[in-house]
Amino acid sequence: MLPRIEYSVTVPVSVDAAFEAFQHLERLLHRGIYDEASWVQGEPWQAGSRLRYRVVQPIRTTISAVVTSISPPRAISLINHGLGVTAEQNVSFGPDLKGGTRVRMTVDLVGKSSELSESAFHDAVAFIIKDALDSMAALCQRRATPAPG
Repeated sequence: MLPRIEYSVTVPVSVDAAFEAFQHLERLLHRGIYDEASWVQGEPWQAGSRLRYRVVQPIRTTISAVVTSISPPRAISLINHGLGVTAEQNVSFGPDLKGGTRVRMTVDLVGKSSELSESAFHDAVAFIIKDALDSMAALCQRRATPAPG
């Protein structure tokens, strides 16, 4: 069994705003990491809805995901399948003691990739998780910064 991978960020916006920013899939595109992030079944961000991510970096693959639970604005859980591995992904949103919102993602991996070594797979998943939250944090930062005027 592969280990748990965890990553968190603190963003300068409310819990509601961070939760909304995470759901904005467009943030993942046009940066050379994904060439698709789209809903393929069900209403977006509802339990049972399905997503497809086509990843081009760090490895070219397709990830299929299903939303298993959603508790706005505090938590989203998904099950992801890709490269022969199943990943349980949990994202939580809560107030940070220093202000803003703390967003934490954990991913528990089960299975063995037929295409990558365990360490290369771990590195690829860690990269994708970090990018998912860093892109959300950048979106929150842009929304929190007043336009010059």
